[in-house]
Amino acid sequence: MRFEQRWDVLVVGGGASGTLLAAQLLRKASGPLRVALLERTGRVGPGLAYSTENASHLLNVPAGRMSAFPEDPEHFLRWIRRLEPDTGPGDFVQRRRYGQYLEAVLREAREGAVPGVGLEFLQGEVLSISQEGDGARVALVRGPVLKASTVVLAVGNALPADLPVADGGLYASHRYIRSPWLEGALRRVRPHHSVLLIGTGLTMVDTVLSLAERSHEGRIHAISRHGLLPQVHRPGVVPGPSVALAEPQRVRSILGALRHHSRHPGEGGDWRAVMDSLRPVTASLWRGLPEPERRRFLRHLRSFWDVHRHRMAPAVNDTLEQLQRAGVLRIHSARVRGFQLSDEGWVLARVRPRGFSREATFRVQHVINCTGPDASIGRGHPLLRGLLESGLARADALGLGLATDEEGSLLDAQGRASSVLFTLGPLRRGDLWESTAIPEIRVQALSLARRLLEQLTSRPGVSASESAPQPTPFP
Repeated sequence: MRFEQRWDVLVVGGGASGTLLAAQLLRKASGPLRVALLERTGRVGPGLAYSTENASHLLNVPAGRMSAFPEDPEHFLRWIRRLEPDTGPGDFVQRRRYGQYLEAVLREAREGAVPGVGLEFLQGEVLSISQEGDGARVALVRGPVLKASTVVLAVGNALPADLPVADGGLYASHRYIRSPWLEGALRRVRPHHSVLLIGTGLTMVDTVLSLAERSHEGRIHAISRHGLLPQVHRPGVVPGPSVALAEPQRVRSILGALRHHSRHPGEGGDWRAVMDSLRPVTASLWRGLPEPERRRFLRHLRSFWDVHRHRMAPAVNDTLEQLQRAGVLRIHSARVRGFQLSDEGWVLARVRPRGFSREATFRVQHVINCTGPDASIGRGHPLLRGLLESGLARADALGLGLATDEEGSLLDAQGRASSVLFTLGPLRRGDLWESTAIPEIRVQALSLARRLLEQLTSRPGVSASESAPQPTPFP
């Protein structure tokens, strides 16, 4: 690899967000373009979300809605039918299949690019990013400094945050698993061990499925403040008509409209159709809410939104119900008050059940954090912390991600939009709210690719008649 060259676009992160952006750049570029995709693990495409090999881990969105390209909504469905001809648009396929699909999408985009448009794969972990003239310098933990005209952060989600309670040494022990997605995270959990899962959302669901795949028979406790499980998709439901909302928009009025339409969803529909009808307008609704209203939503309604919006496949729900009937899985509504390690090696978790003033104690052998990504941007991502400290970026008003303009350009400490640094996917959650699922990310990828190509074309001397880099083998 010729690290001394300067790329037109350097994408940091080779998961779903980075892959979709790179594919769109290759597909849309009509002239010379040098793109580099930098991935820490070396495997480009699946990322953390779709690299699982567990056959019971299914997509949470039907196959008919999982195309990589908003302009070709049946693209994924055609692809999966080559492998599984009987797949219907409402089926929930294995997540590992989608990881394979993302790899194929990038491969096909690379092979179909016009002459002079090239993509190079780099492996490494970014230490820091700084601006240099009209471009950026990207320093790696190991390796040379990389240079690019534009840099796009597609780093995905951070690890979960440790609960801010007295842990009694738990967090430093092998009894604690900070994230079930870490490599080998469940290796120490034996089938007969008792386990406490913190959180009852989709991460908890995947962890239970992983344990079940390993023939787990010990008691699994799952705990969250409300004790809410993700709702279940219903086959055949299609998005209903747009929900009529009053002006000015407030959380209370939006909630009232959702409840009204859910009681009167139209023929053959239910509340799922109403929720899905909001997907195309969620970002504009979110941006239309004053900041105090957004905070009110996060404080009072976020948990309820998540379980209705991010649903699980019917087959996954069947497995959870079987485990609950067998007494293996128990769901609790409670707050964790603290942890203590016993001399015998047990973890004693003190909790206060919802609606009760007295505490209860769980005695388990492992605690697994399933609460989702750390909400503190700087703490969860050292790279992002450096950008914030340097003033090249600033957190959004709610601290959920980075502040951006409408197309993903980072805003600096003074609120100025960068022409060098961009992002898409989870880091735009604060500005868009829904920014973690493929149907939203693919739209961002297309929009950002168009923005970058237009910007690069207008720059004098960029992508001049230099030849594109020699291609490296697809990993």
